[in-house]
Amino acid sequence: MSSEAPQVYLVLPETKPFPINSLYVHIPFCAGRCSYCDFFSVSARNCPQVFSLEYESSYVDAVLEQTQLWSEKFDAGPFSTIYIGGGTPSVLNEGVLERLVKGLEPYAASGCEWTVEANPESVHKSLLDMLAKTKVTRISLGVQTLSHDEWPALQRVGSVEDSKRSIDLVREYPFELSVDVLAGIPQPQGRTEAWQSILLGSLEYLAERVSHISLYDLTLEEGTPLQRQVASGALVSPNADAMAEARDAANALLASRGFQRYEVSNYARSGHECRHNLAYWNMRPYLGVGSGAVSTIQYCDPEEEPMLGTMVRITGRKDSARYIAKPAEIPPEIEYIDRKTALFEFLMMGFRTARGVDTQRISSLFGVDVAQIIPSALARWKPGIVRGRHCIALHTRNFDILNRFLVECLEELDKGGLG
Repeated sequence: MSSEAPQVYLVLPETKPFPINSLYVHIPFCAGRCSYCDFFSVSARNCPQVFSLEYESSYVDAVLEQTQLWSEKFDAGPFSTIYIGGGTPSVLNEGVLERLVKGLEPYAASGCEWTVEANPESVHKSLLDMLAKTKVTRISLGVQTLSHDEWPALQRVGSVEDSKRSIDLVREYPFELSVDVLAGIPQPQGRTEAWQSILLGSLEYLAERVSHISLYDLTLEEGTPLQRQVASGALVSPNADAMAEARDAANALLASRGFQRYEVSNYARSGHECRHNLAYWNMRPYLGVGSGAVSTIQYCDPEEEPMLGTMVRITGRKDSARYIAKPAEIPPEIEYIDRKTALFEFLMMGFRTARGVDTQRISSLFGVDVAQIIPSALARWKPGIVRGRHCIALHTRNFDILNRFLVECLEELDKGGLG
């Protein structure tokens, strides 16, 4: 939401980076591409050659090489959270995935939260047996829906039965279990009136079996097959009022089952929050390795340490073959993020969480008082604001006004002239 485009450079700062304690590993391979997805991934349907054992092995070699070199370059680790995402990491050959996990173990801190994403159809006992012998602590399943009526629109590999089977199977192991669910899946004409009840049915089933649910509003990304189906009239999306009503109903249902909404799209039983995602929302630096992975590195101000001097975002090349050839290459997609934009990102991410913005940390990094830089926005939305000793937050029941509130925050920052 910044008013200015980021600047792009080919060099990195020479100043000291802040400690980096989170690692994201991108595995871009998928058995098939879902109709709504516009993330970087390589599908077996389109590129079967990448699913050879040799190619997967070469990719993992590249990831381990990059992790070693970049950990040294950015003085990163040991990591208190590691997240292997994608794509679909669970489609890797089990021996290759095991080698990846064991190769990363030396970088894990004691008590590391370690997540592996999986799609239900690729979860089997042998996979879980292998992961249970490693330092992996958490499985994140891409369930999306448990409705046979909604499933065809998503064009996903697998089935509703696969989702239920995989949930039951993971529960036999000592892993934390998280699931992703989509709200707002388009339906054929004449079936949209059942949309809310379908969503609540999925959540009801899941709330009895898992301790963490991520509930995302489905976004129709331009050019995806699902967006084209909706544009043609073949499928219909719920309108904004229907979405708001369904979200309210979902909030009520999950609260009644003991879930706390700790972030706009995330619900967990107490003590089961995702620490890796909290690191993102709290704007902690993180290292991203793998083709297409993103890293956010924060550098101290050399003259006013520990204030933030520069924030840099590095996006890896979305080309798995080139990545395998040159895994440690610093790509040209390097954004130097100015202080005003960085400050807004801290506010934007913080206000997404139930805890809110850490005012003490922002004061330390930017030398500003949050209450003094966005006074009008805070005053306008005062009934929905919660203030703590070192935090300012939106009450979770007011998360629906988040976007409007953030627009006003950005307008005030633009007027304030923070450099």
